[in-house]
Amino acid sequence: MKDPSGLIRTWIYGVLNTKVTYGGSAVPVYSFAPKDAAMPYILLAGQTGSSELEESTKDTYITRHSITIEIYASGTGNRASYVPVNTISDSVVQLVRTRTKITITGYNVVSIVFDSSLTDAYISDTNTITLKVLNFTLIMEES
Repeated sequence: MKDPSGLIRTWIYGVLNTKVTYGGSAVPVYSFAPKDAAMPYILLAGQTGSSELEESTKDTYITRHSITIEIYASGTGNRASYVPVNTISDSVVQLVRTRTKITITGYNVVSIVFDSSLTDAYISDTNTITLKVLNFTLIMEES
């Protein structure tokens, strides 16, 4: 049994990078956002993985993996809004929750579930940062 975490991150990056736009511009995708990154942007955040599931057999391993995707935007005064993170979130969910068969090198993706989301805002003296957190779970079968 191997750990597909890096492959999952690479696959999601490929699915989202240059394909999510807002206001006519591509929204950058990062694993580690630069300190001076312009908003909006998408961050591939934390991942978790579990040991093999009961459905595993002696010939195949089936495991559960979760990934958190964070979307950040900013605005000032009356220009602060949840619209950017919600609009970008819609695109991310549509792209990740594809209905087509997904194969990640060495694995079959049995299912991808959109587990939950959280919308929040942080207000400072100079601007308001809006945040949308998306959680996905993938059931993977090692091929």
